[in-house]
Amino acid sequence: MKRILRGLLGANGAALIYLARGSPERFSDACNRAFRAARDEPVRSPFEIPTIELGEILGDRRPRITLSVTSYEDGMLPTEQLVALLAILVAEQPSEVLEIGTFMGHTTRHMAEALASAVIHTVDLPEAYTPAHEGSVSLPKDDFHLIQRRIVGREFKSLPVADRIRQHFGDTATWDFSQAGRPTFFFIDGSHTYEYAKHDSEQCYQLCGGRGVFLWHDCDSVHPGVERLISEWRSLGRDVRRISGTPIAYWKGV
Repeated sequence: MKRILRGLLGANGAALIYLARGSPERFSDACNRAFRAARDEPVRSPFEIPTIELGEILGDRRPRITLSVTSYEDGMLPTEQLVALLAILVAEQPSEVLEIGTFMGHTTRHMAEALASAVIHTVDLPEAYTPAHEGSVSLPKDDFHLIQRRIVGREFKSLPVADRIRQHFGDTATWDFSQAGRPTFFFIDGSHTYEYAKHDSEQCYQLCGGRGVFLWHDCDSVHPGVERLISEWRSLGRDVRRISGTPIAYWKGV
C-alpha cells in the first residue's frame, strides 16, 4: 500500500509515457523514483559496482586537456565528469571515437577539440523524431523530455572541428553500427533503459572485437537499467568499475 501511495504521488508526465506504452512496472518504478527524488530520499541500488580512482586509470600518464566552461544545461555532461572523460580520452589517443547520444553536442565538441586528428562519430535520433515514429522499434526509451527539446549538434556545427565529426541519425535499436568505422573508444550516453544500454554496449563490443575503451554515463541508482547492464558485464569477467566521484563507468578490453 505504501508503494502504491508513493507511486500515485510521484506520477508525472514522463512516467505516464510508460503506462501509455503498456509498461506498468516501469511506470510504477518511475513514479516511486520521482517521489523519492522530490523528498530527497536516498535511492538504494541493488547493484554493487566497485569504484576506481581516475589516477589509477591514468597510471603514469599525465594528459593535458583544455575545455570551455559554460553554464550548465540540463542534459549536458557536468564539468567535473567531462574532465574525467577527456583525461582518459587524451591518455588513450584513439583515432576513431563513437559517441551514442549527441544531444546538443557539448561532449562531442570537447572530444573533437581534445584530439588533434581523430574522427568523432556521434549518433542521435532523427531531428524530427517523435514517439509516434516508434513503428516496429520494440526497445523502450526514456528521457523523452530531453529528446523533445534537443538541437542535435548545436555546439559544434559552426566550428572548425565539425570537419572531423561524423553526425549520424538513427535509432540505435535498428541503426547499422558499421557506419561508425572502426572506433576503439566508446562513450555510451543514449537511452538509459536496460534494453538500450545492453543493445548499444553489445554492438560497440562487436564493433571493436572487445578491444577498446568503454565509458558509460549515468551509471547510478537513478538509472538502474545502466547499472544492471554493468553488473551483467562484470558477471562475464569484465572488470567494469565506476569512476570515483562520478556516475561514469569505465572498462578497457584488450
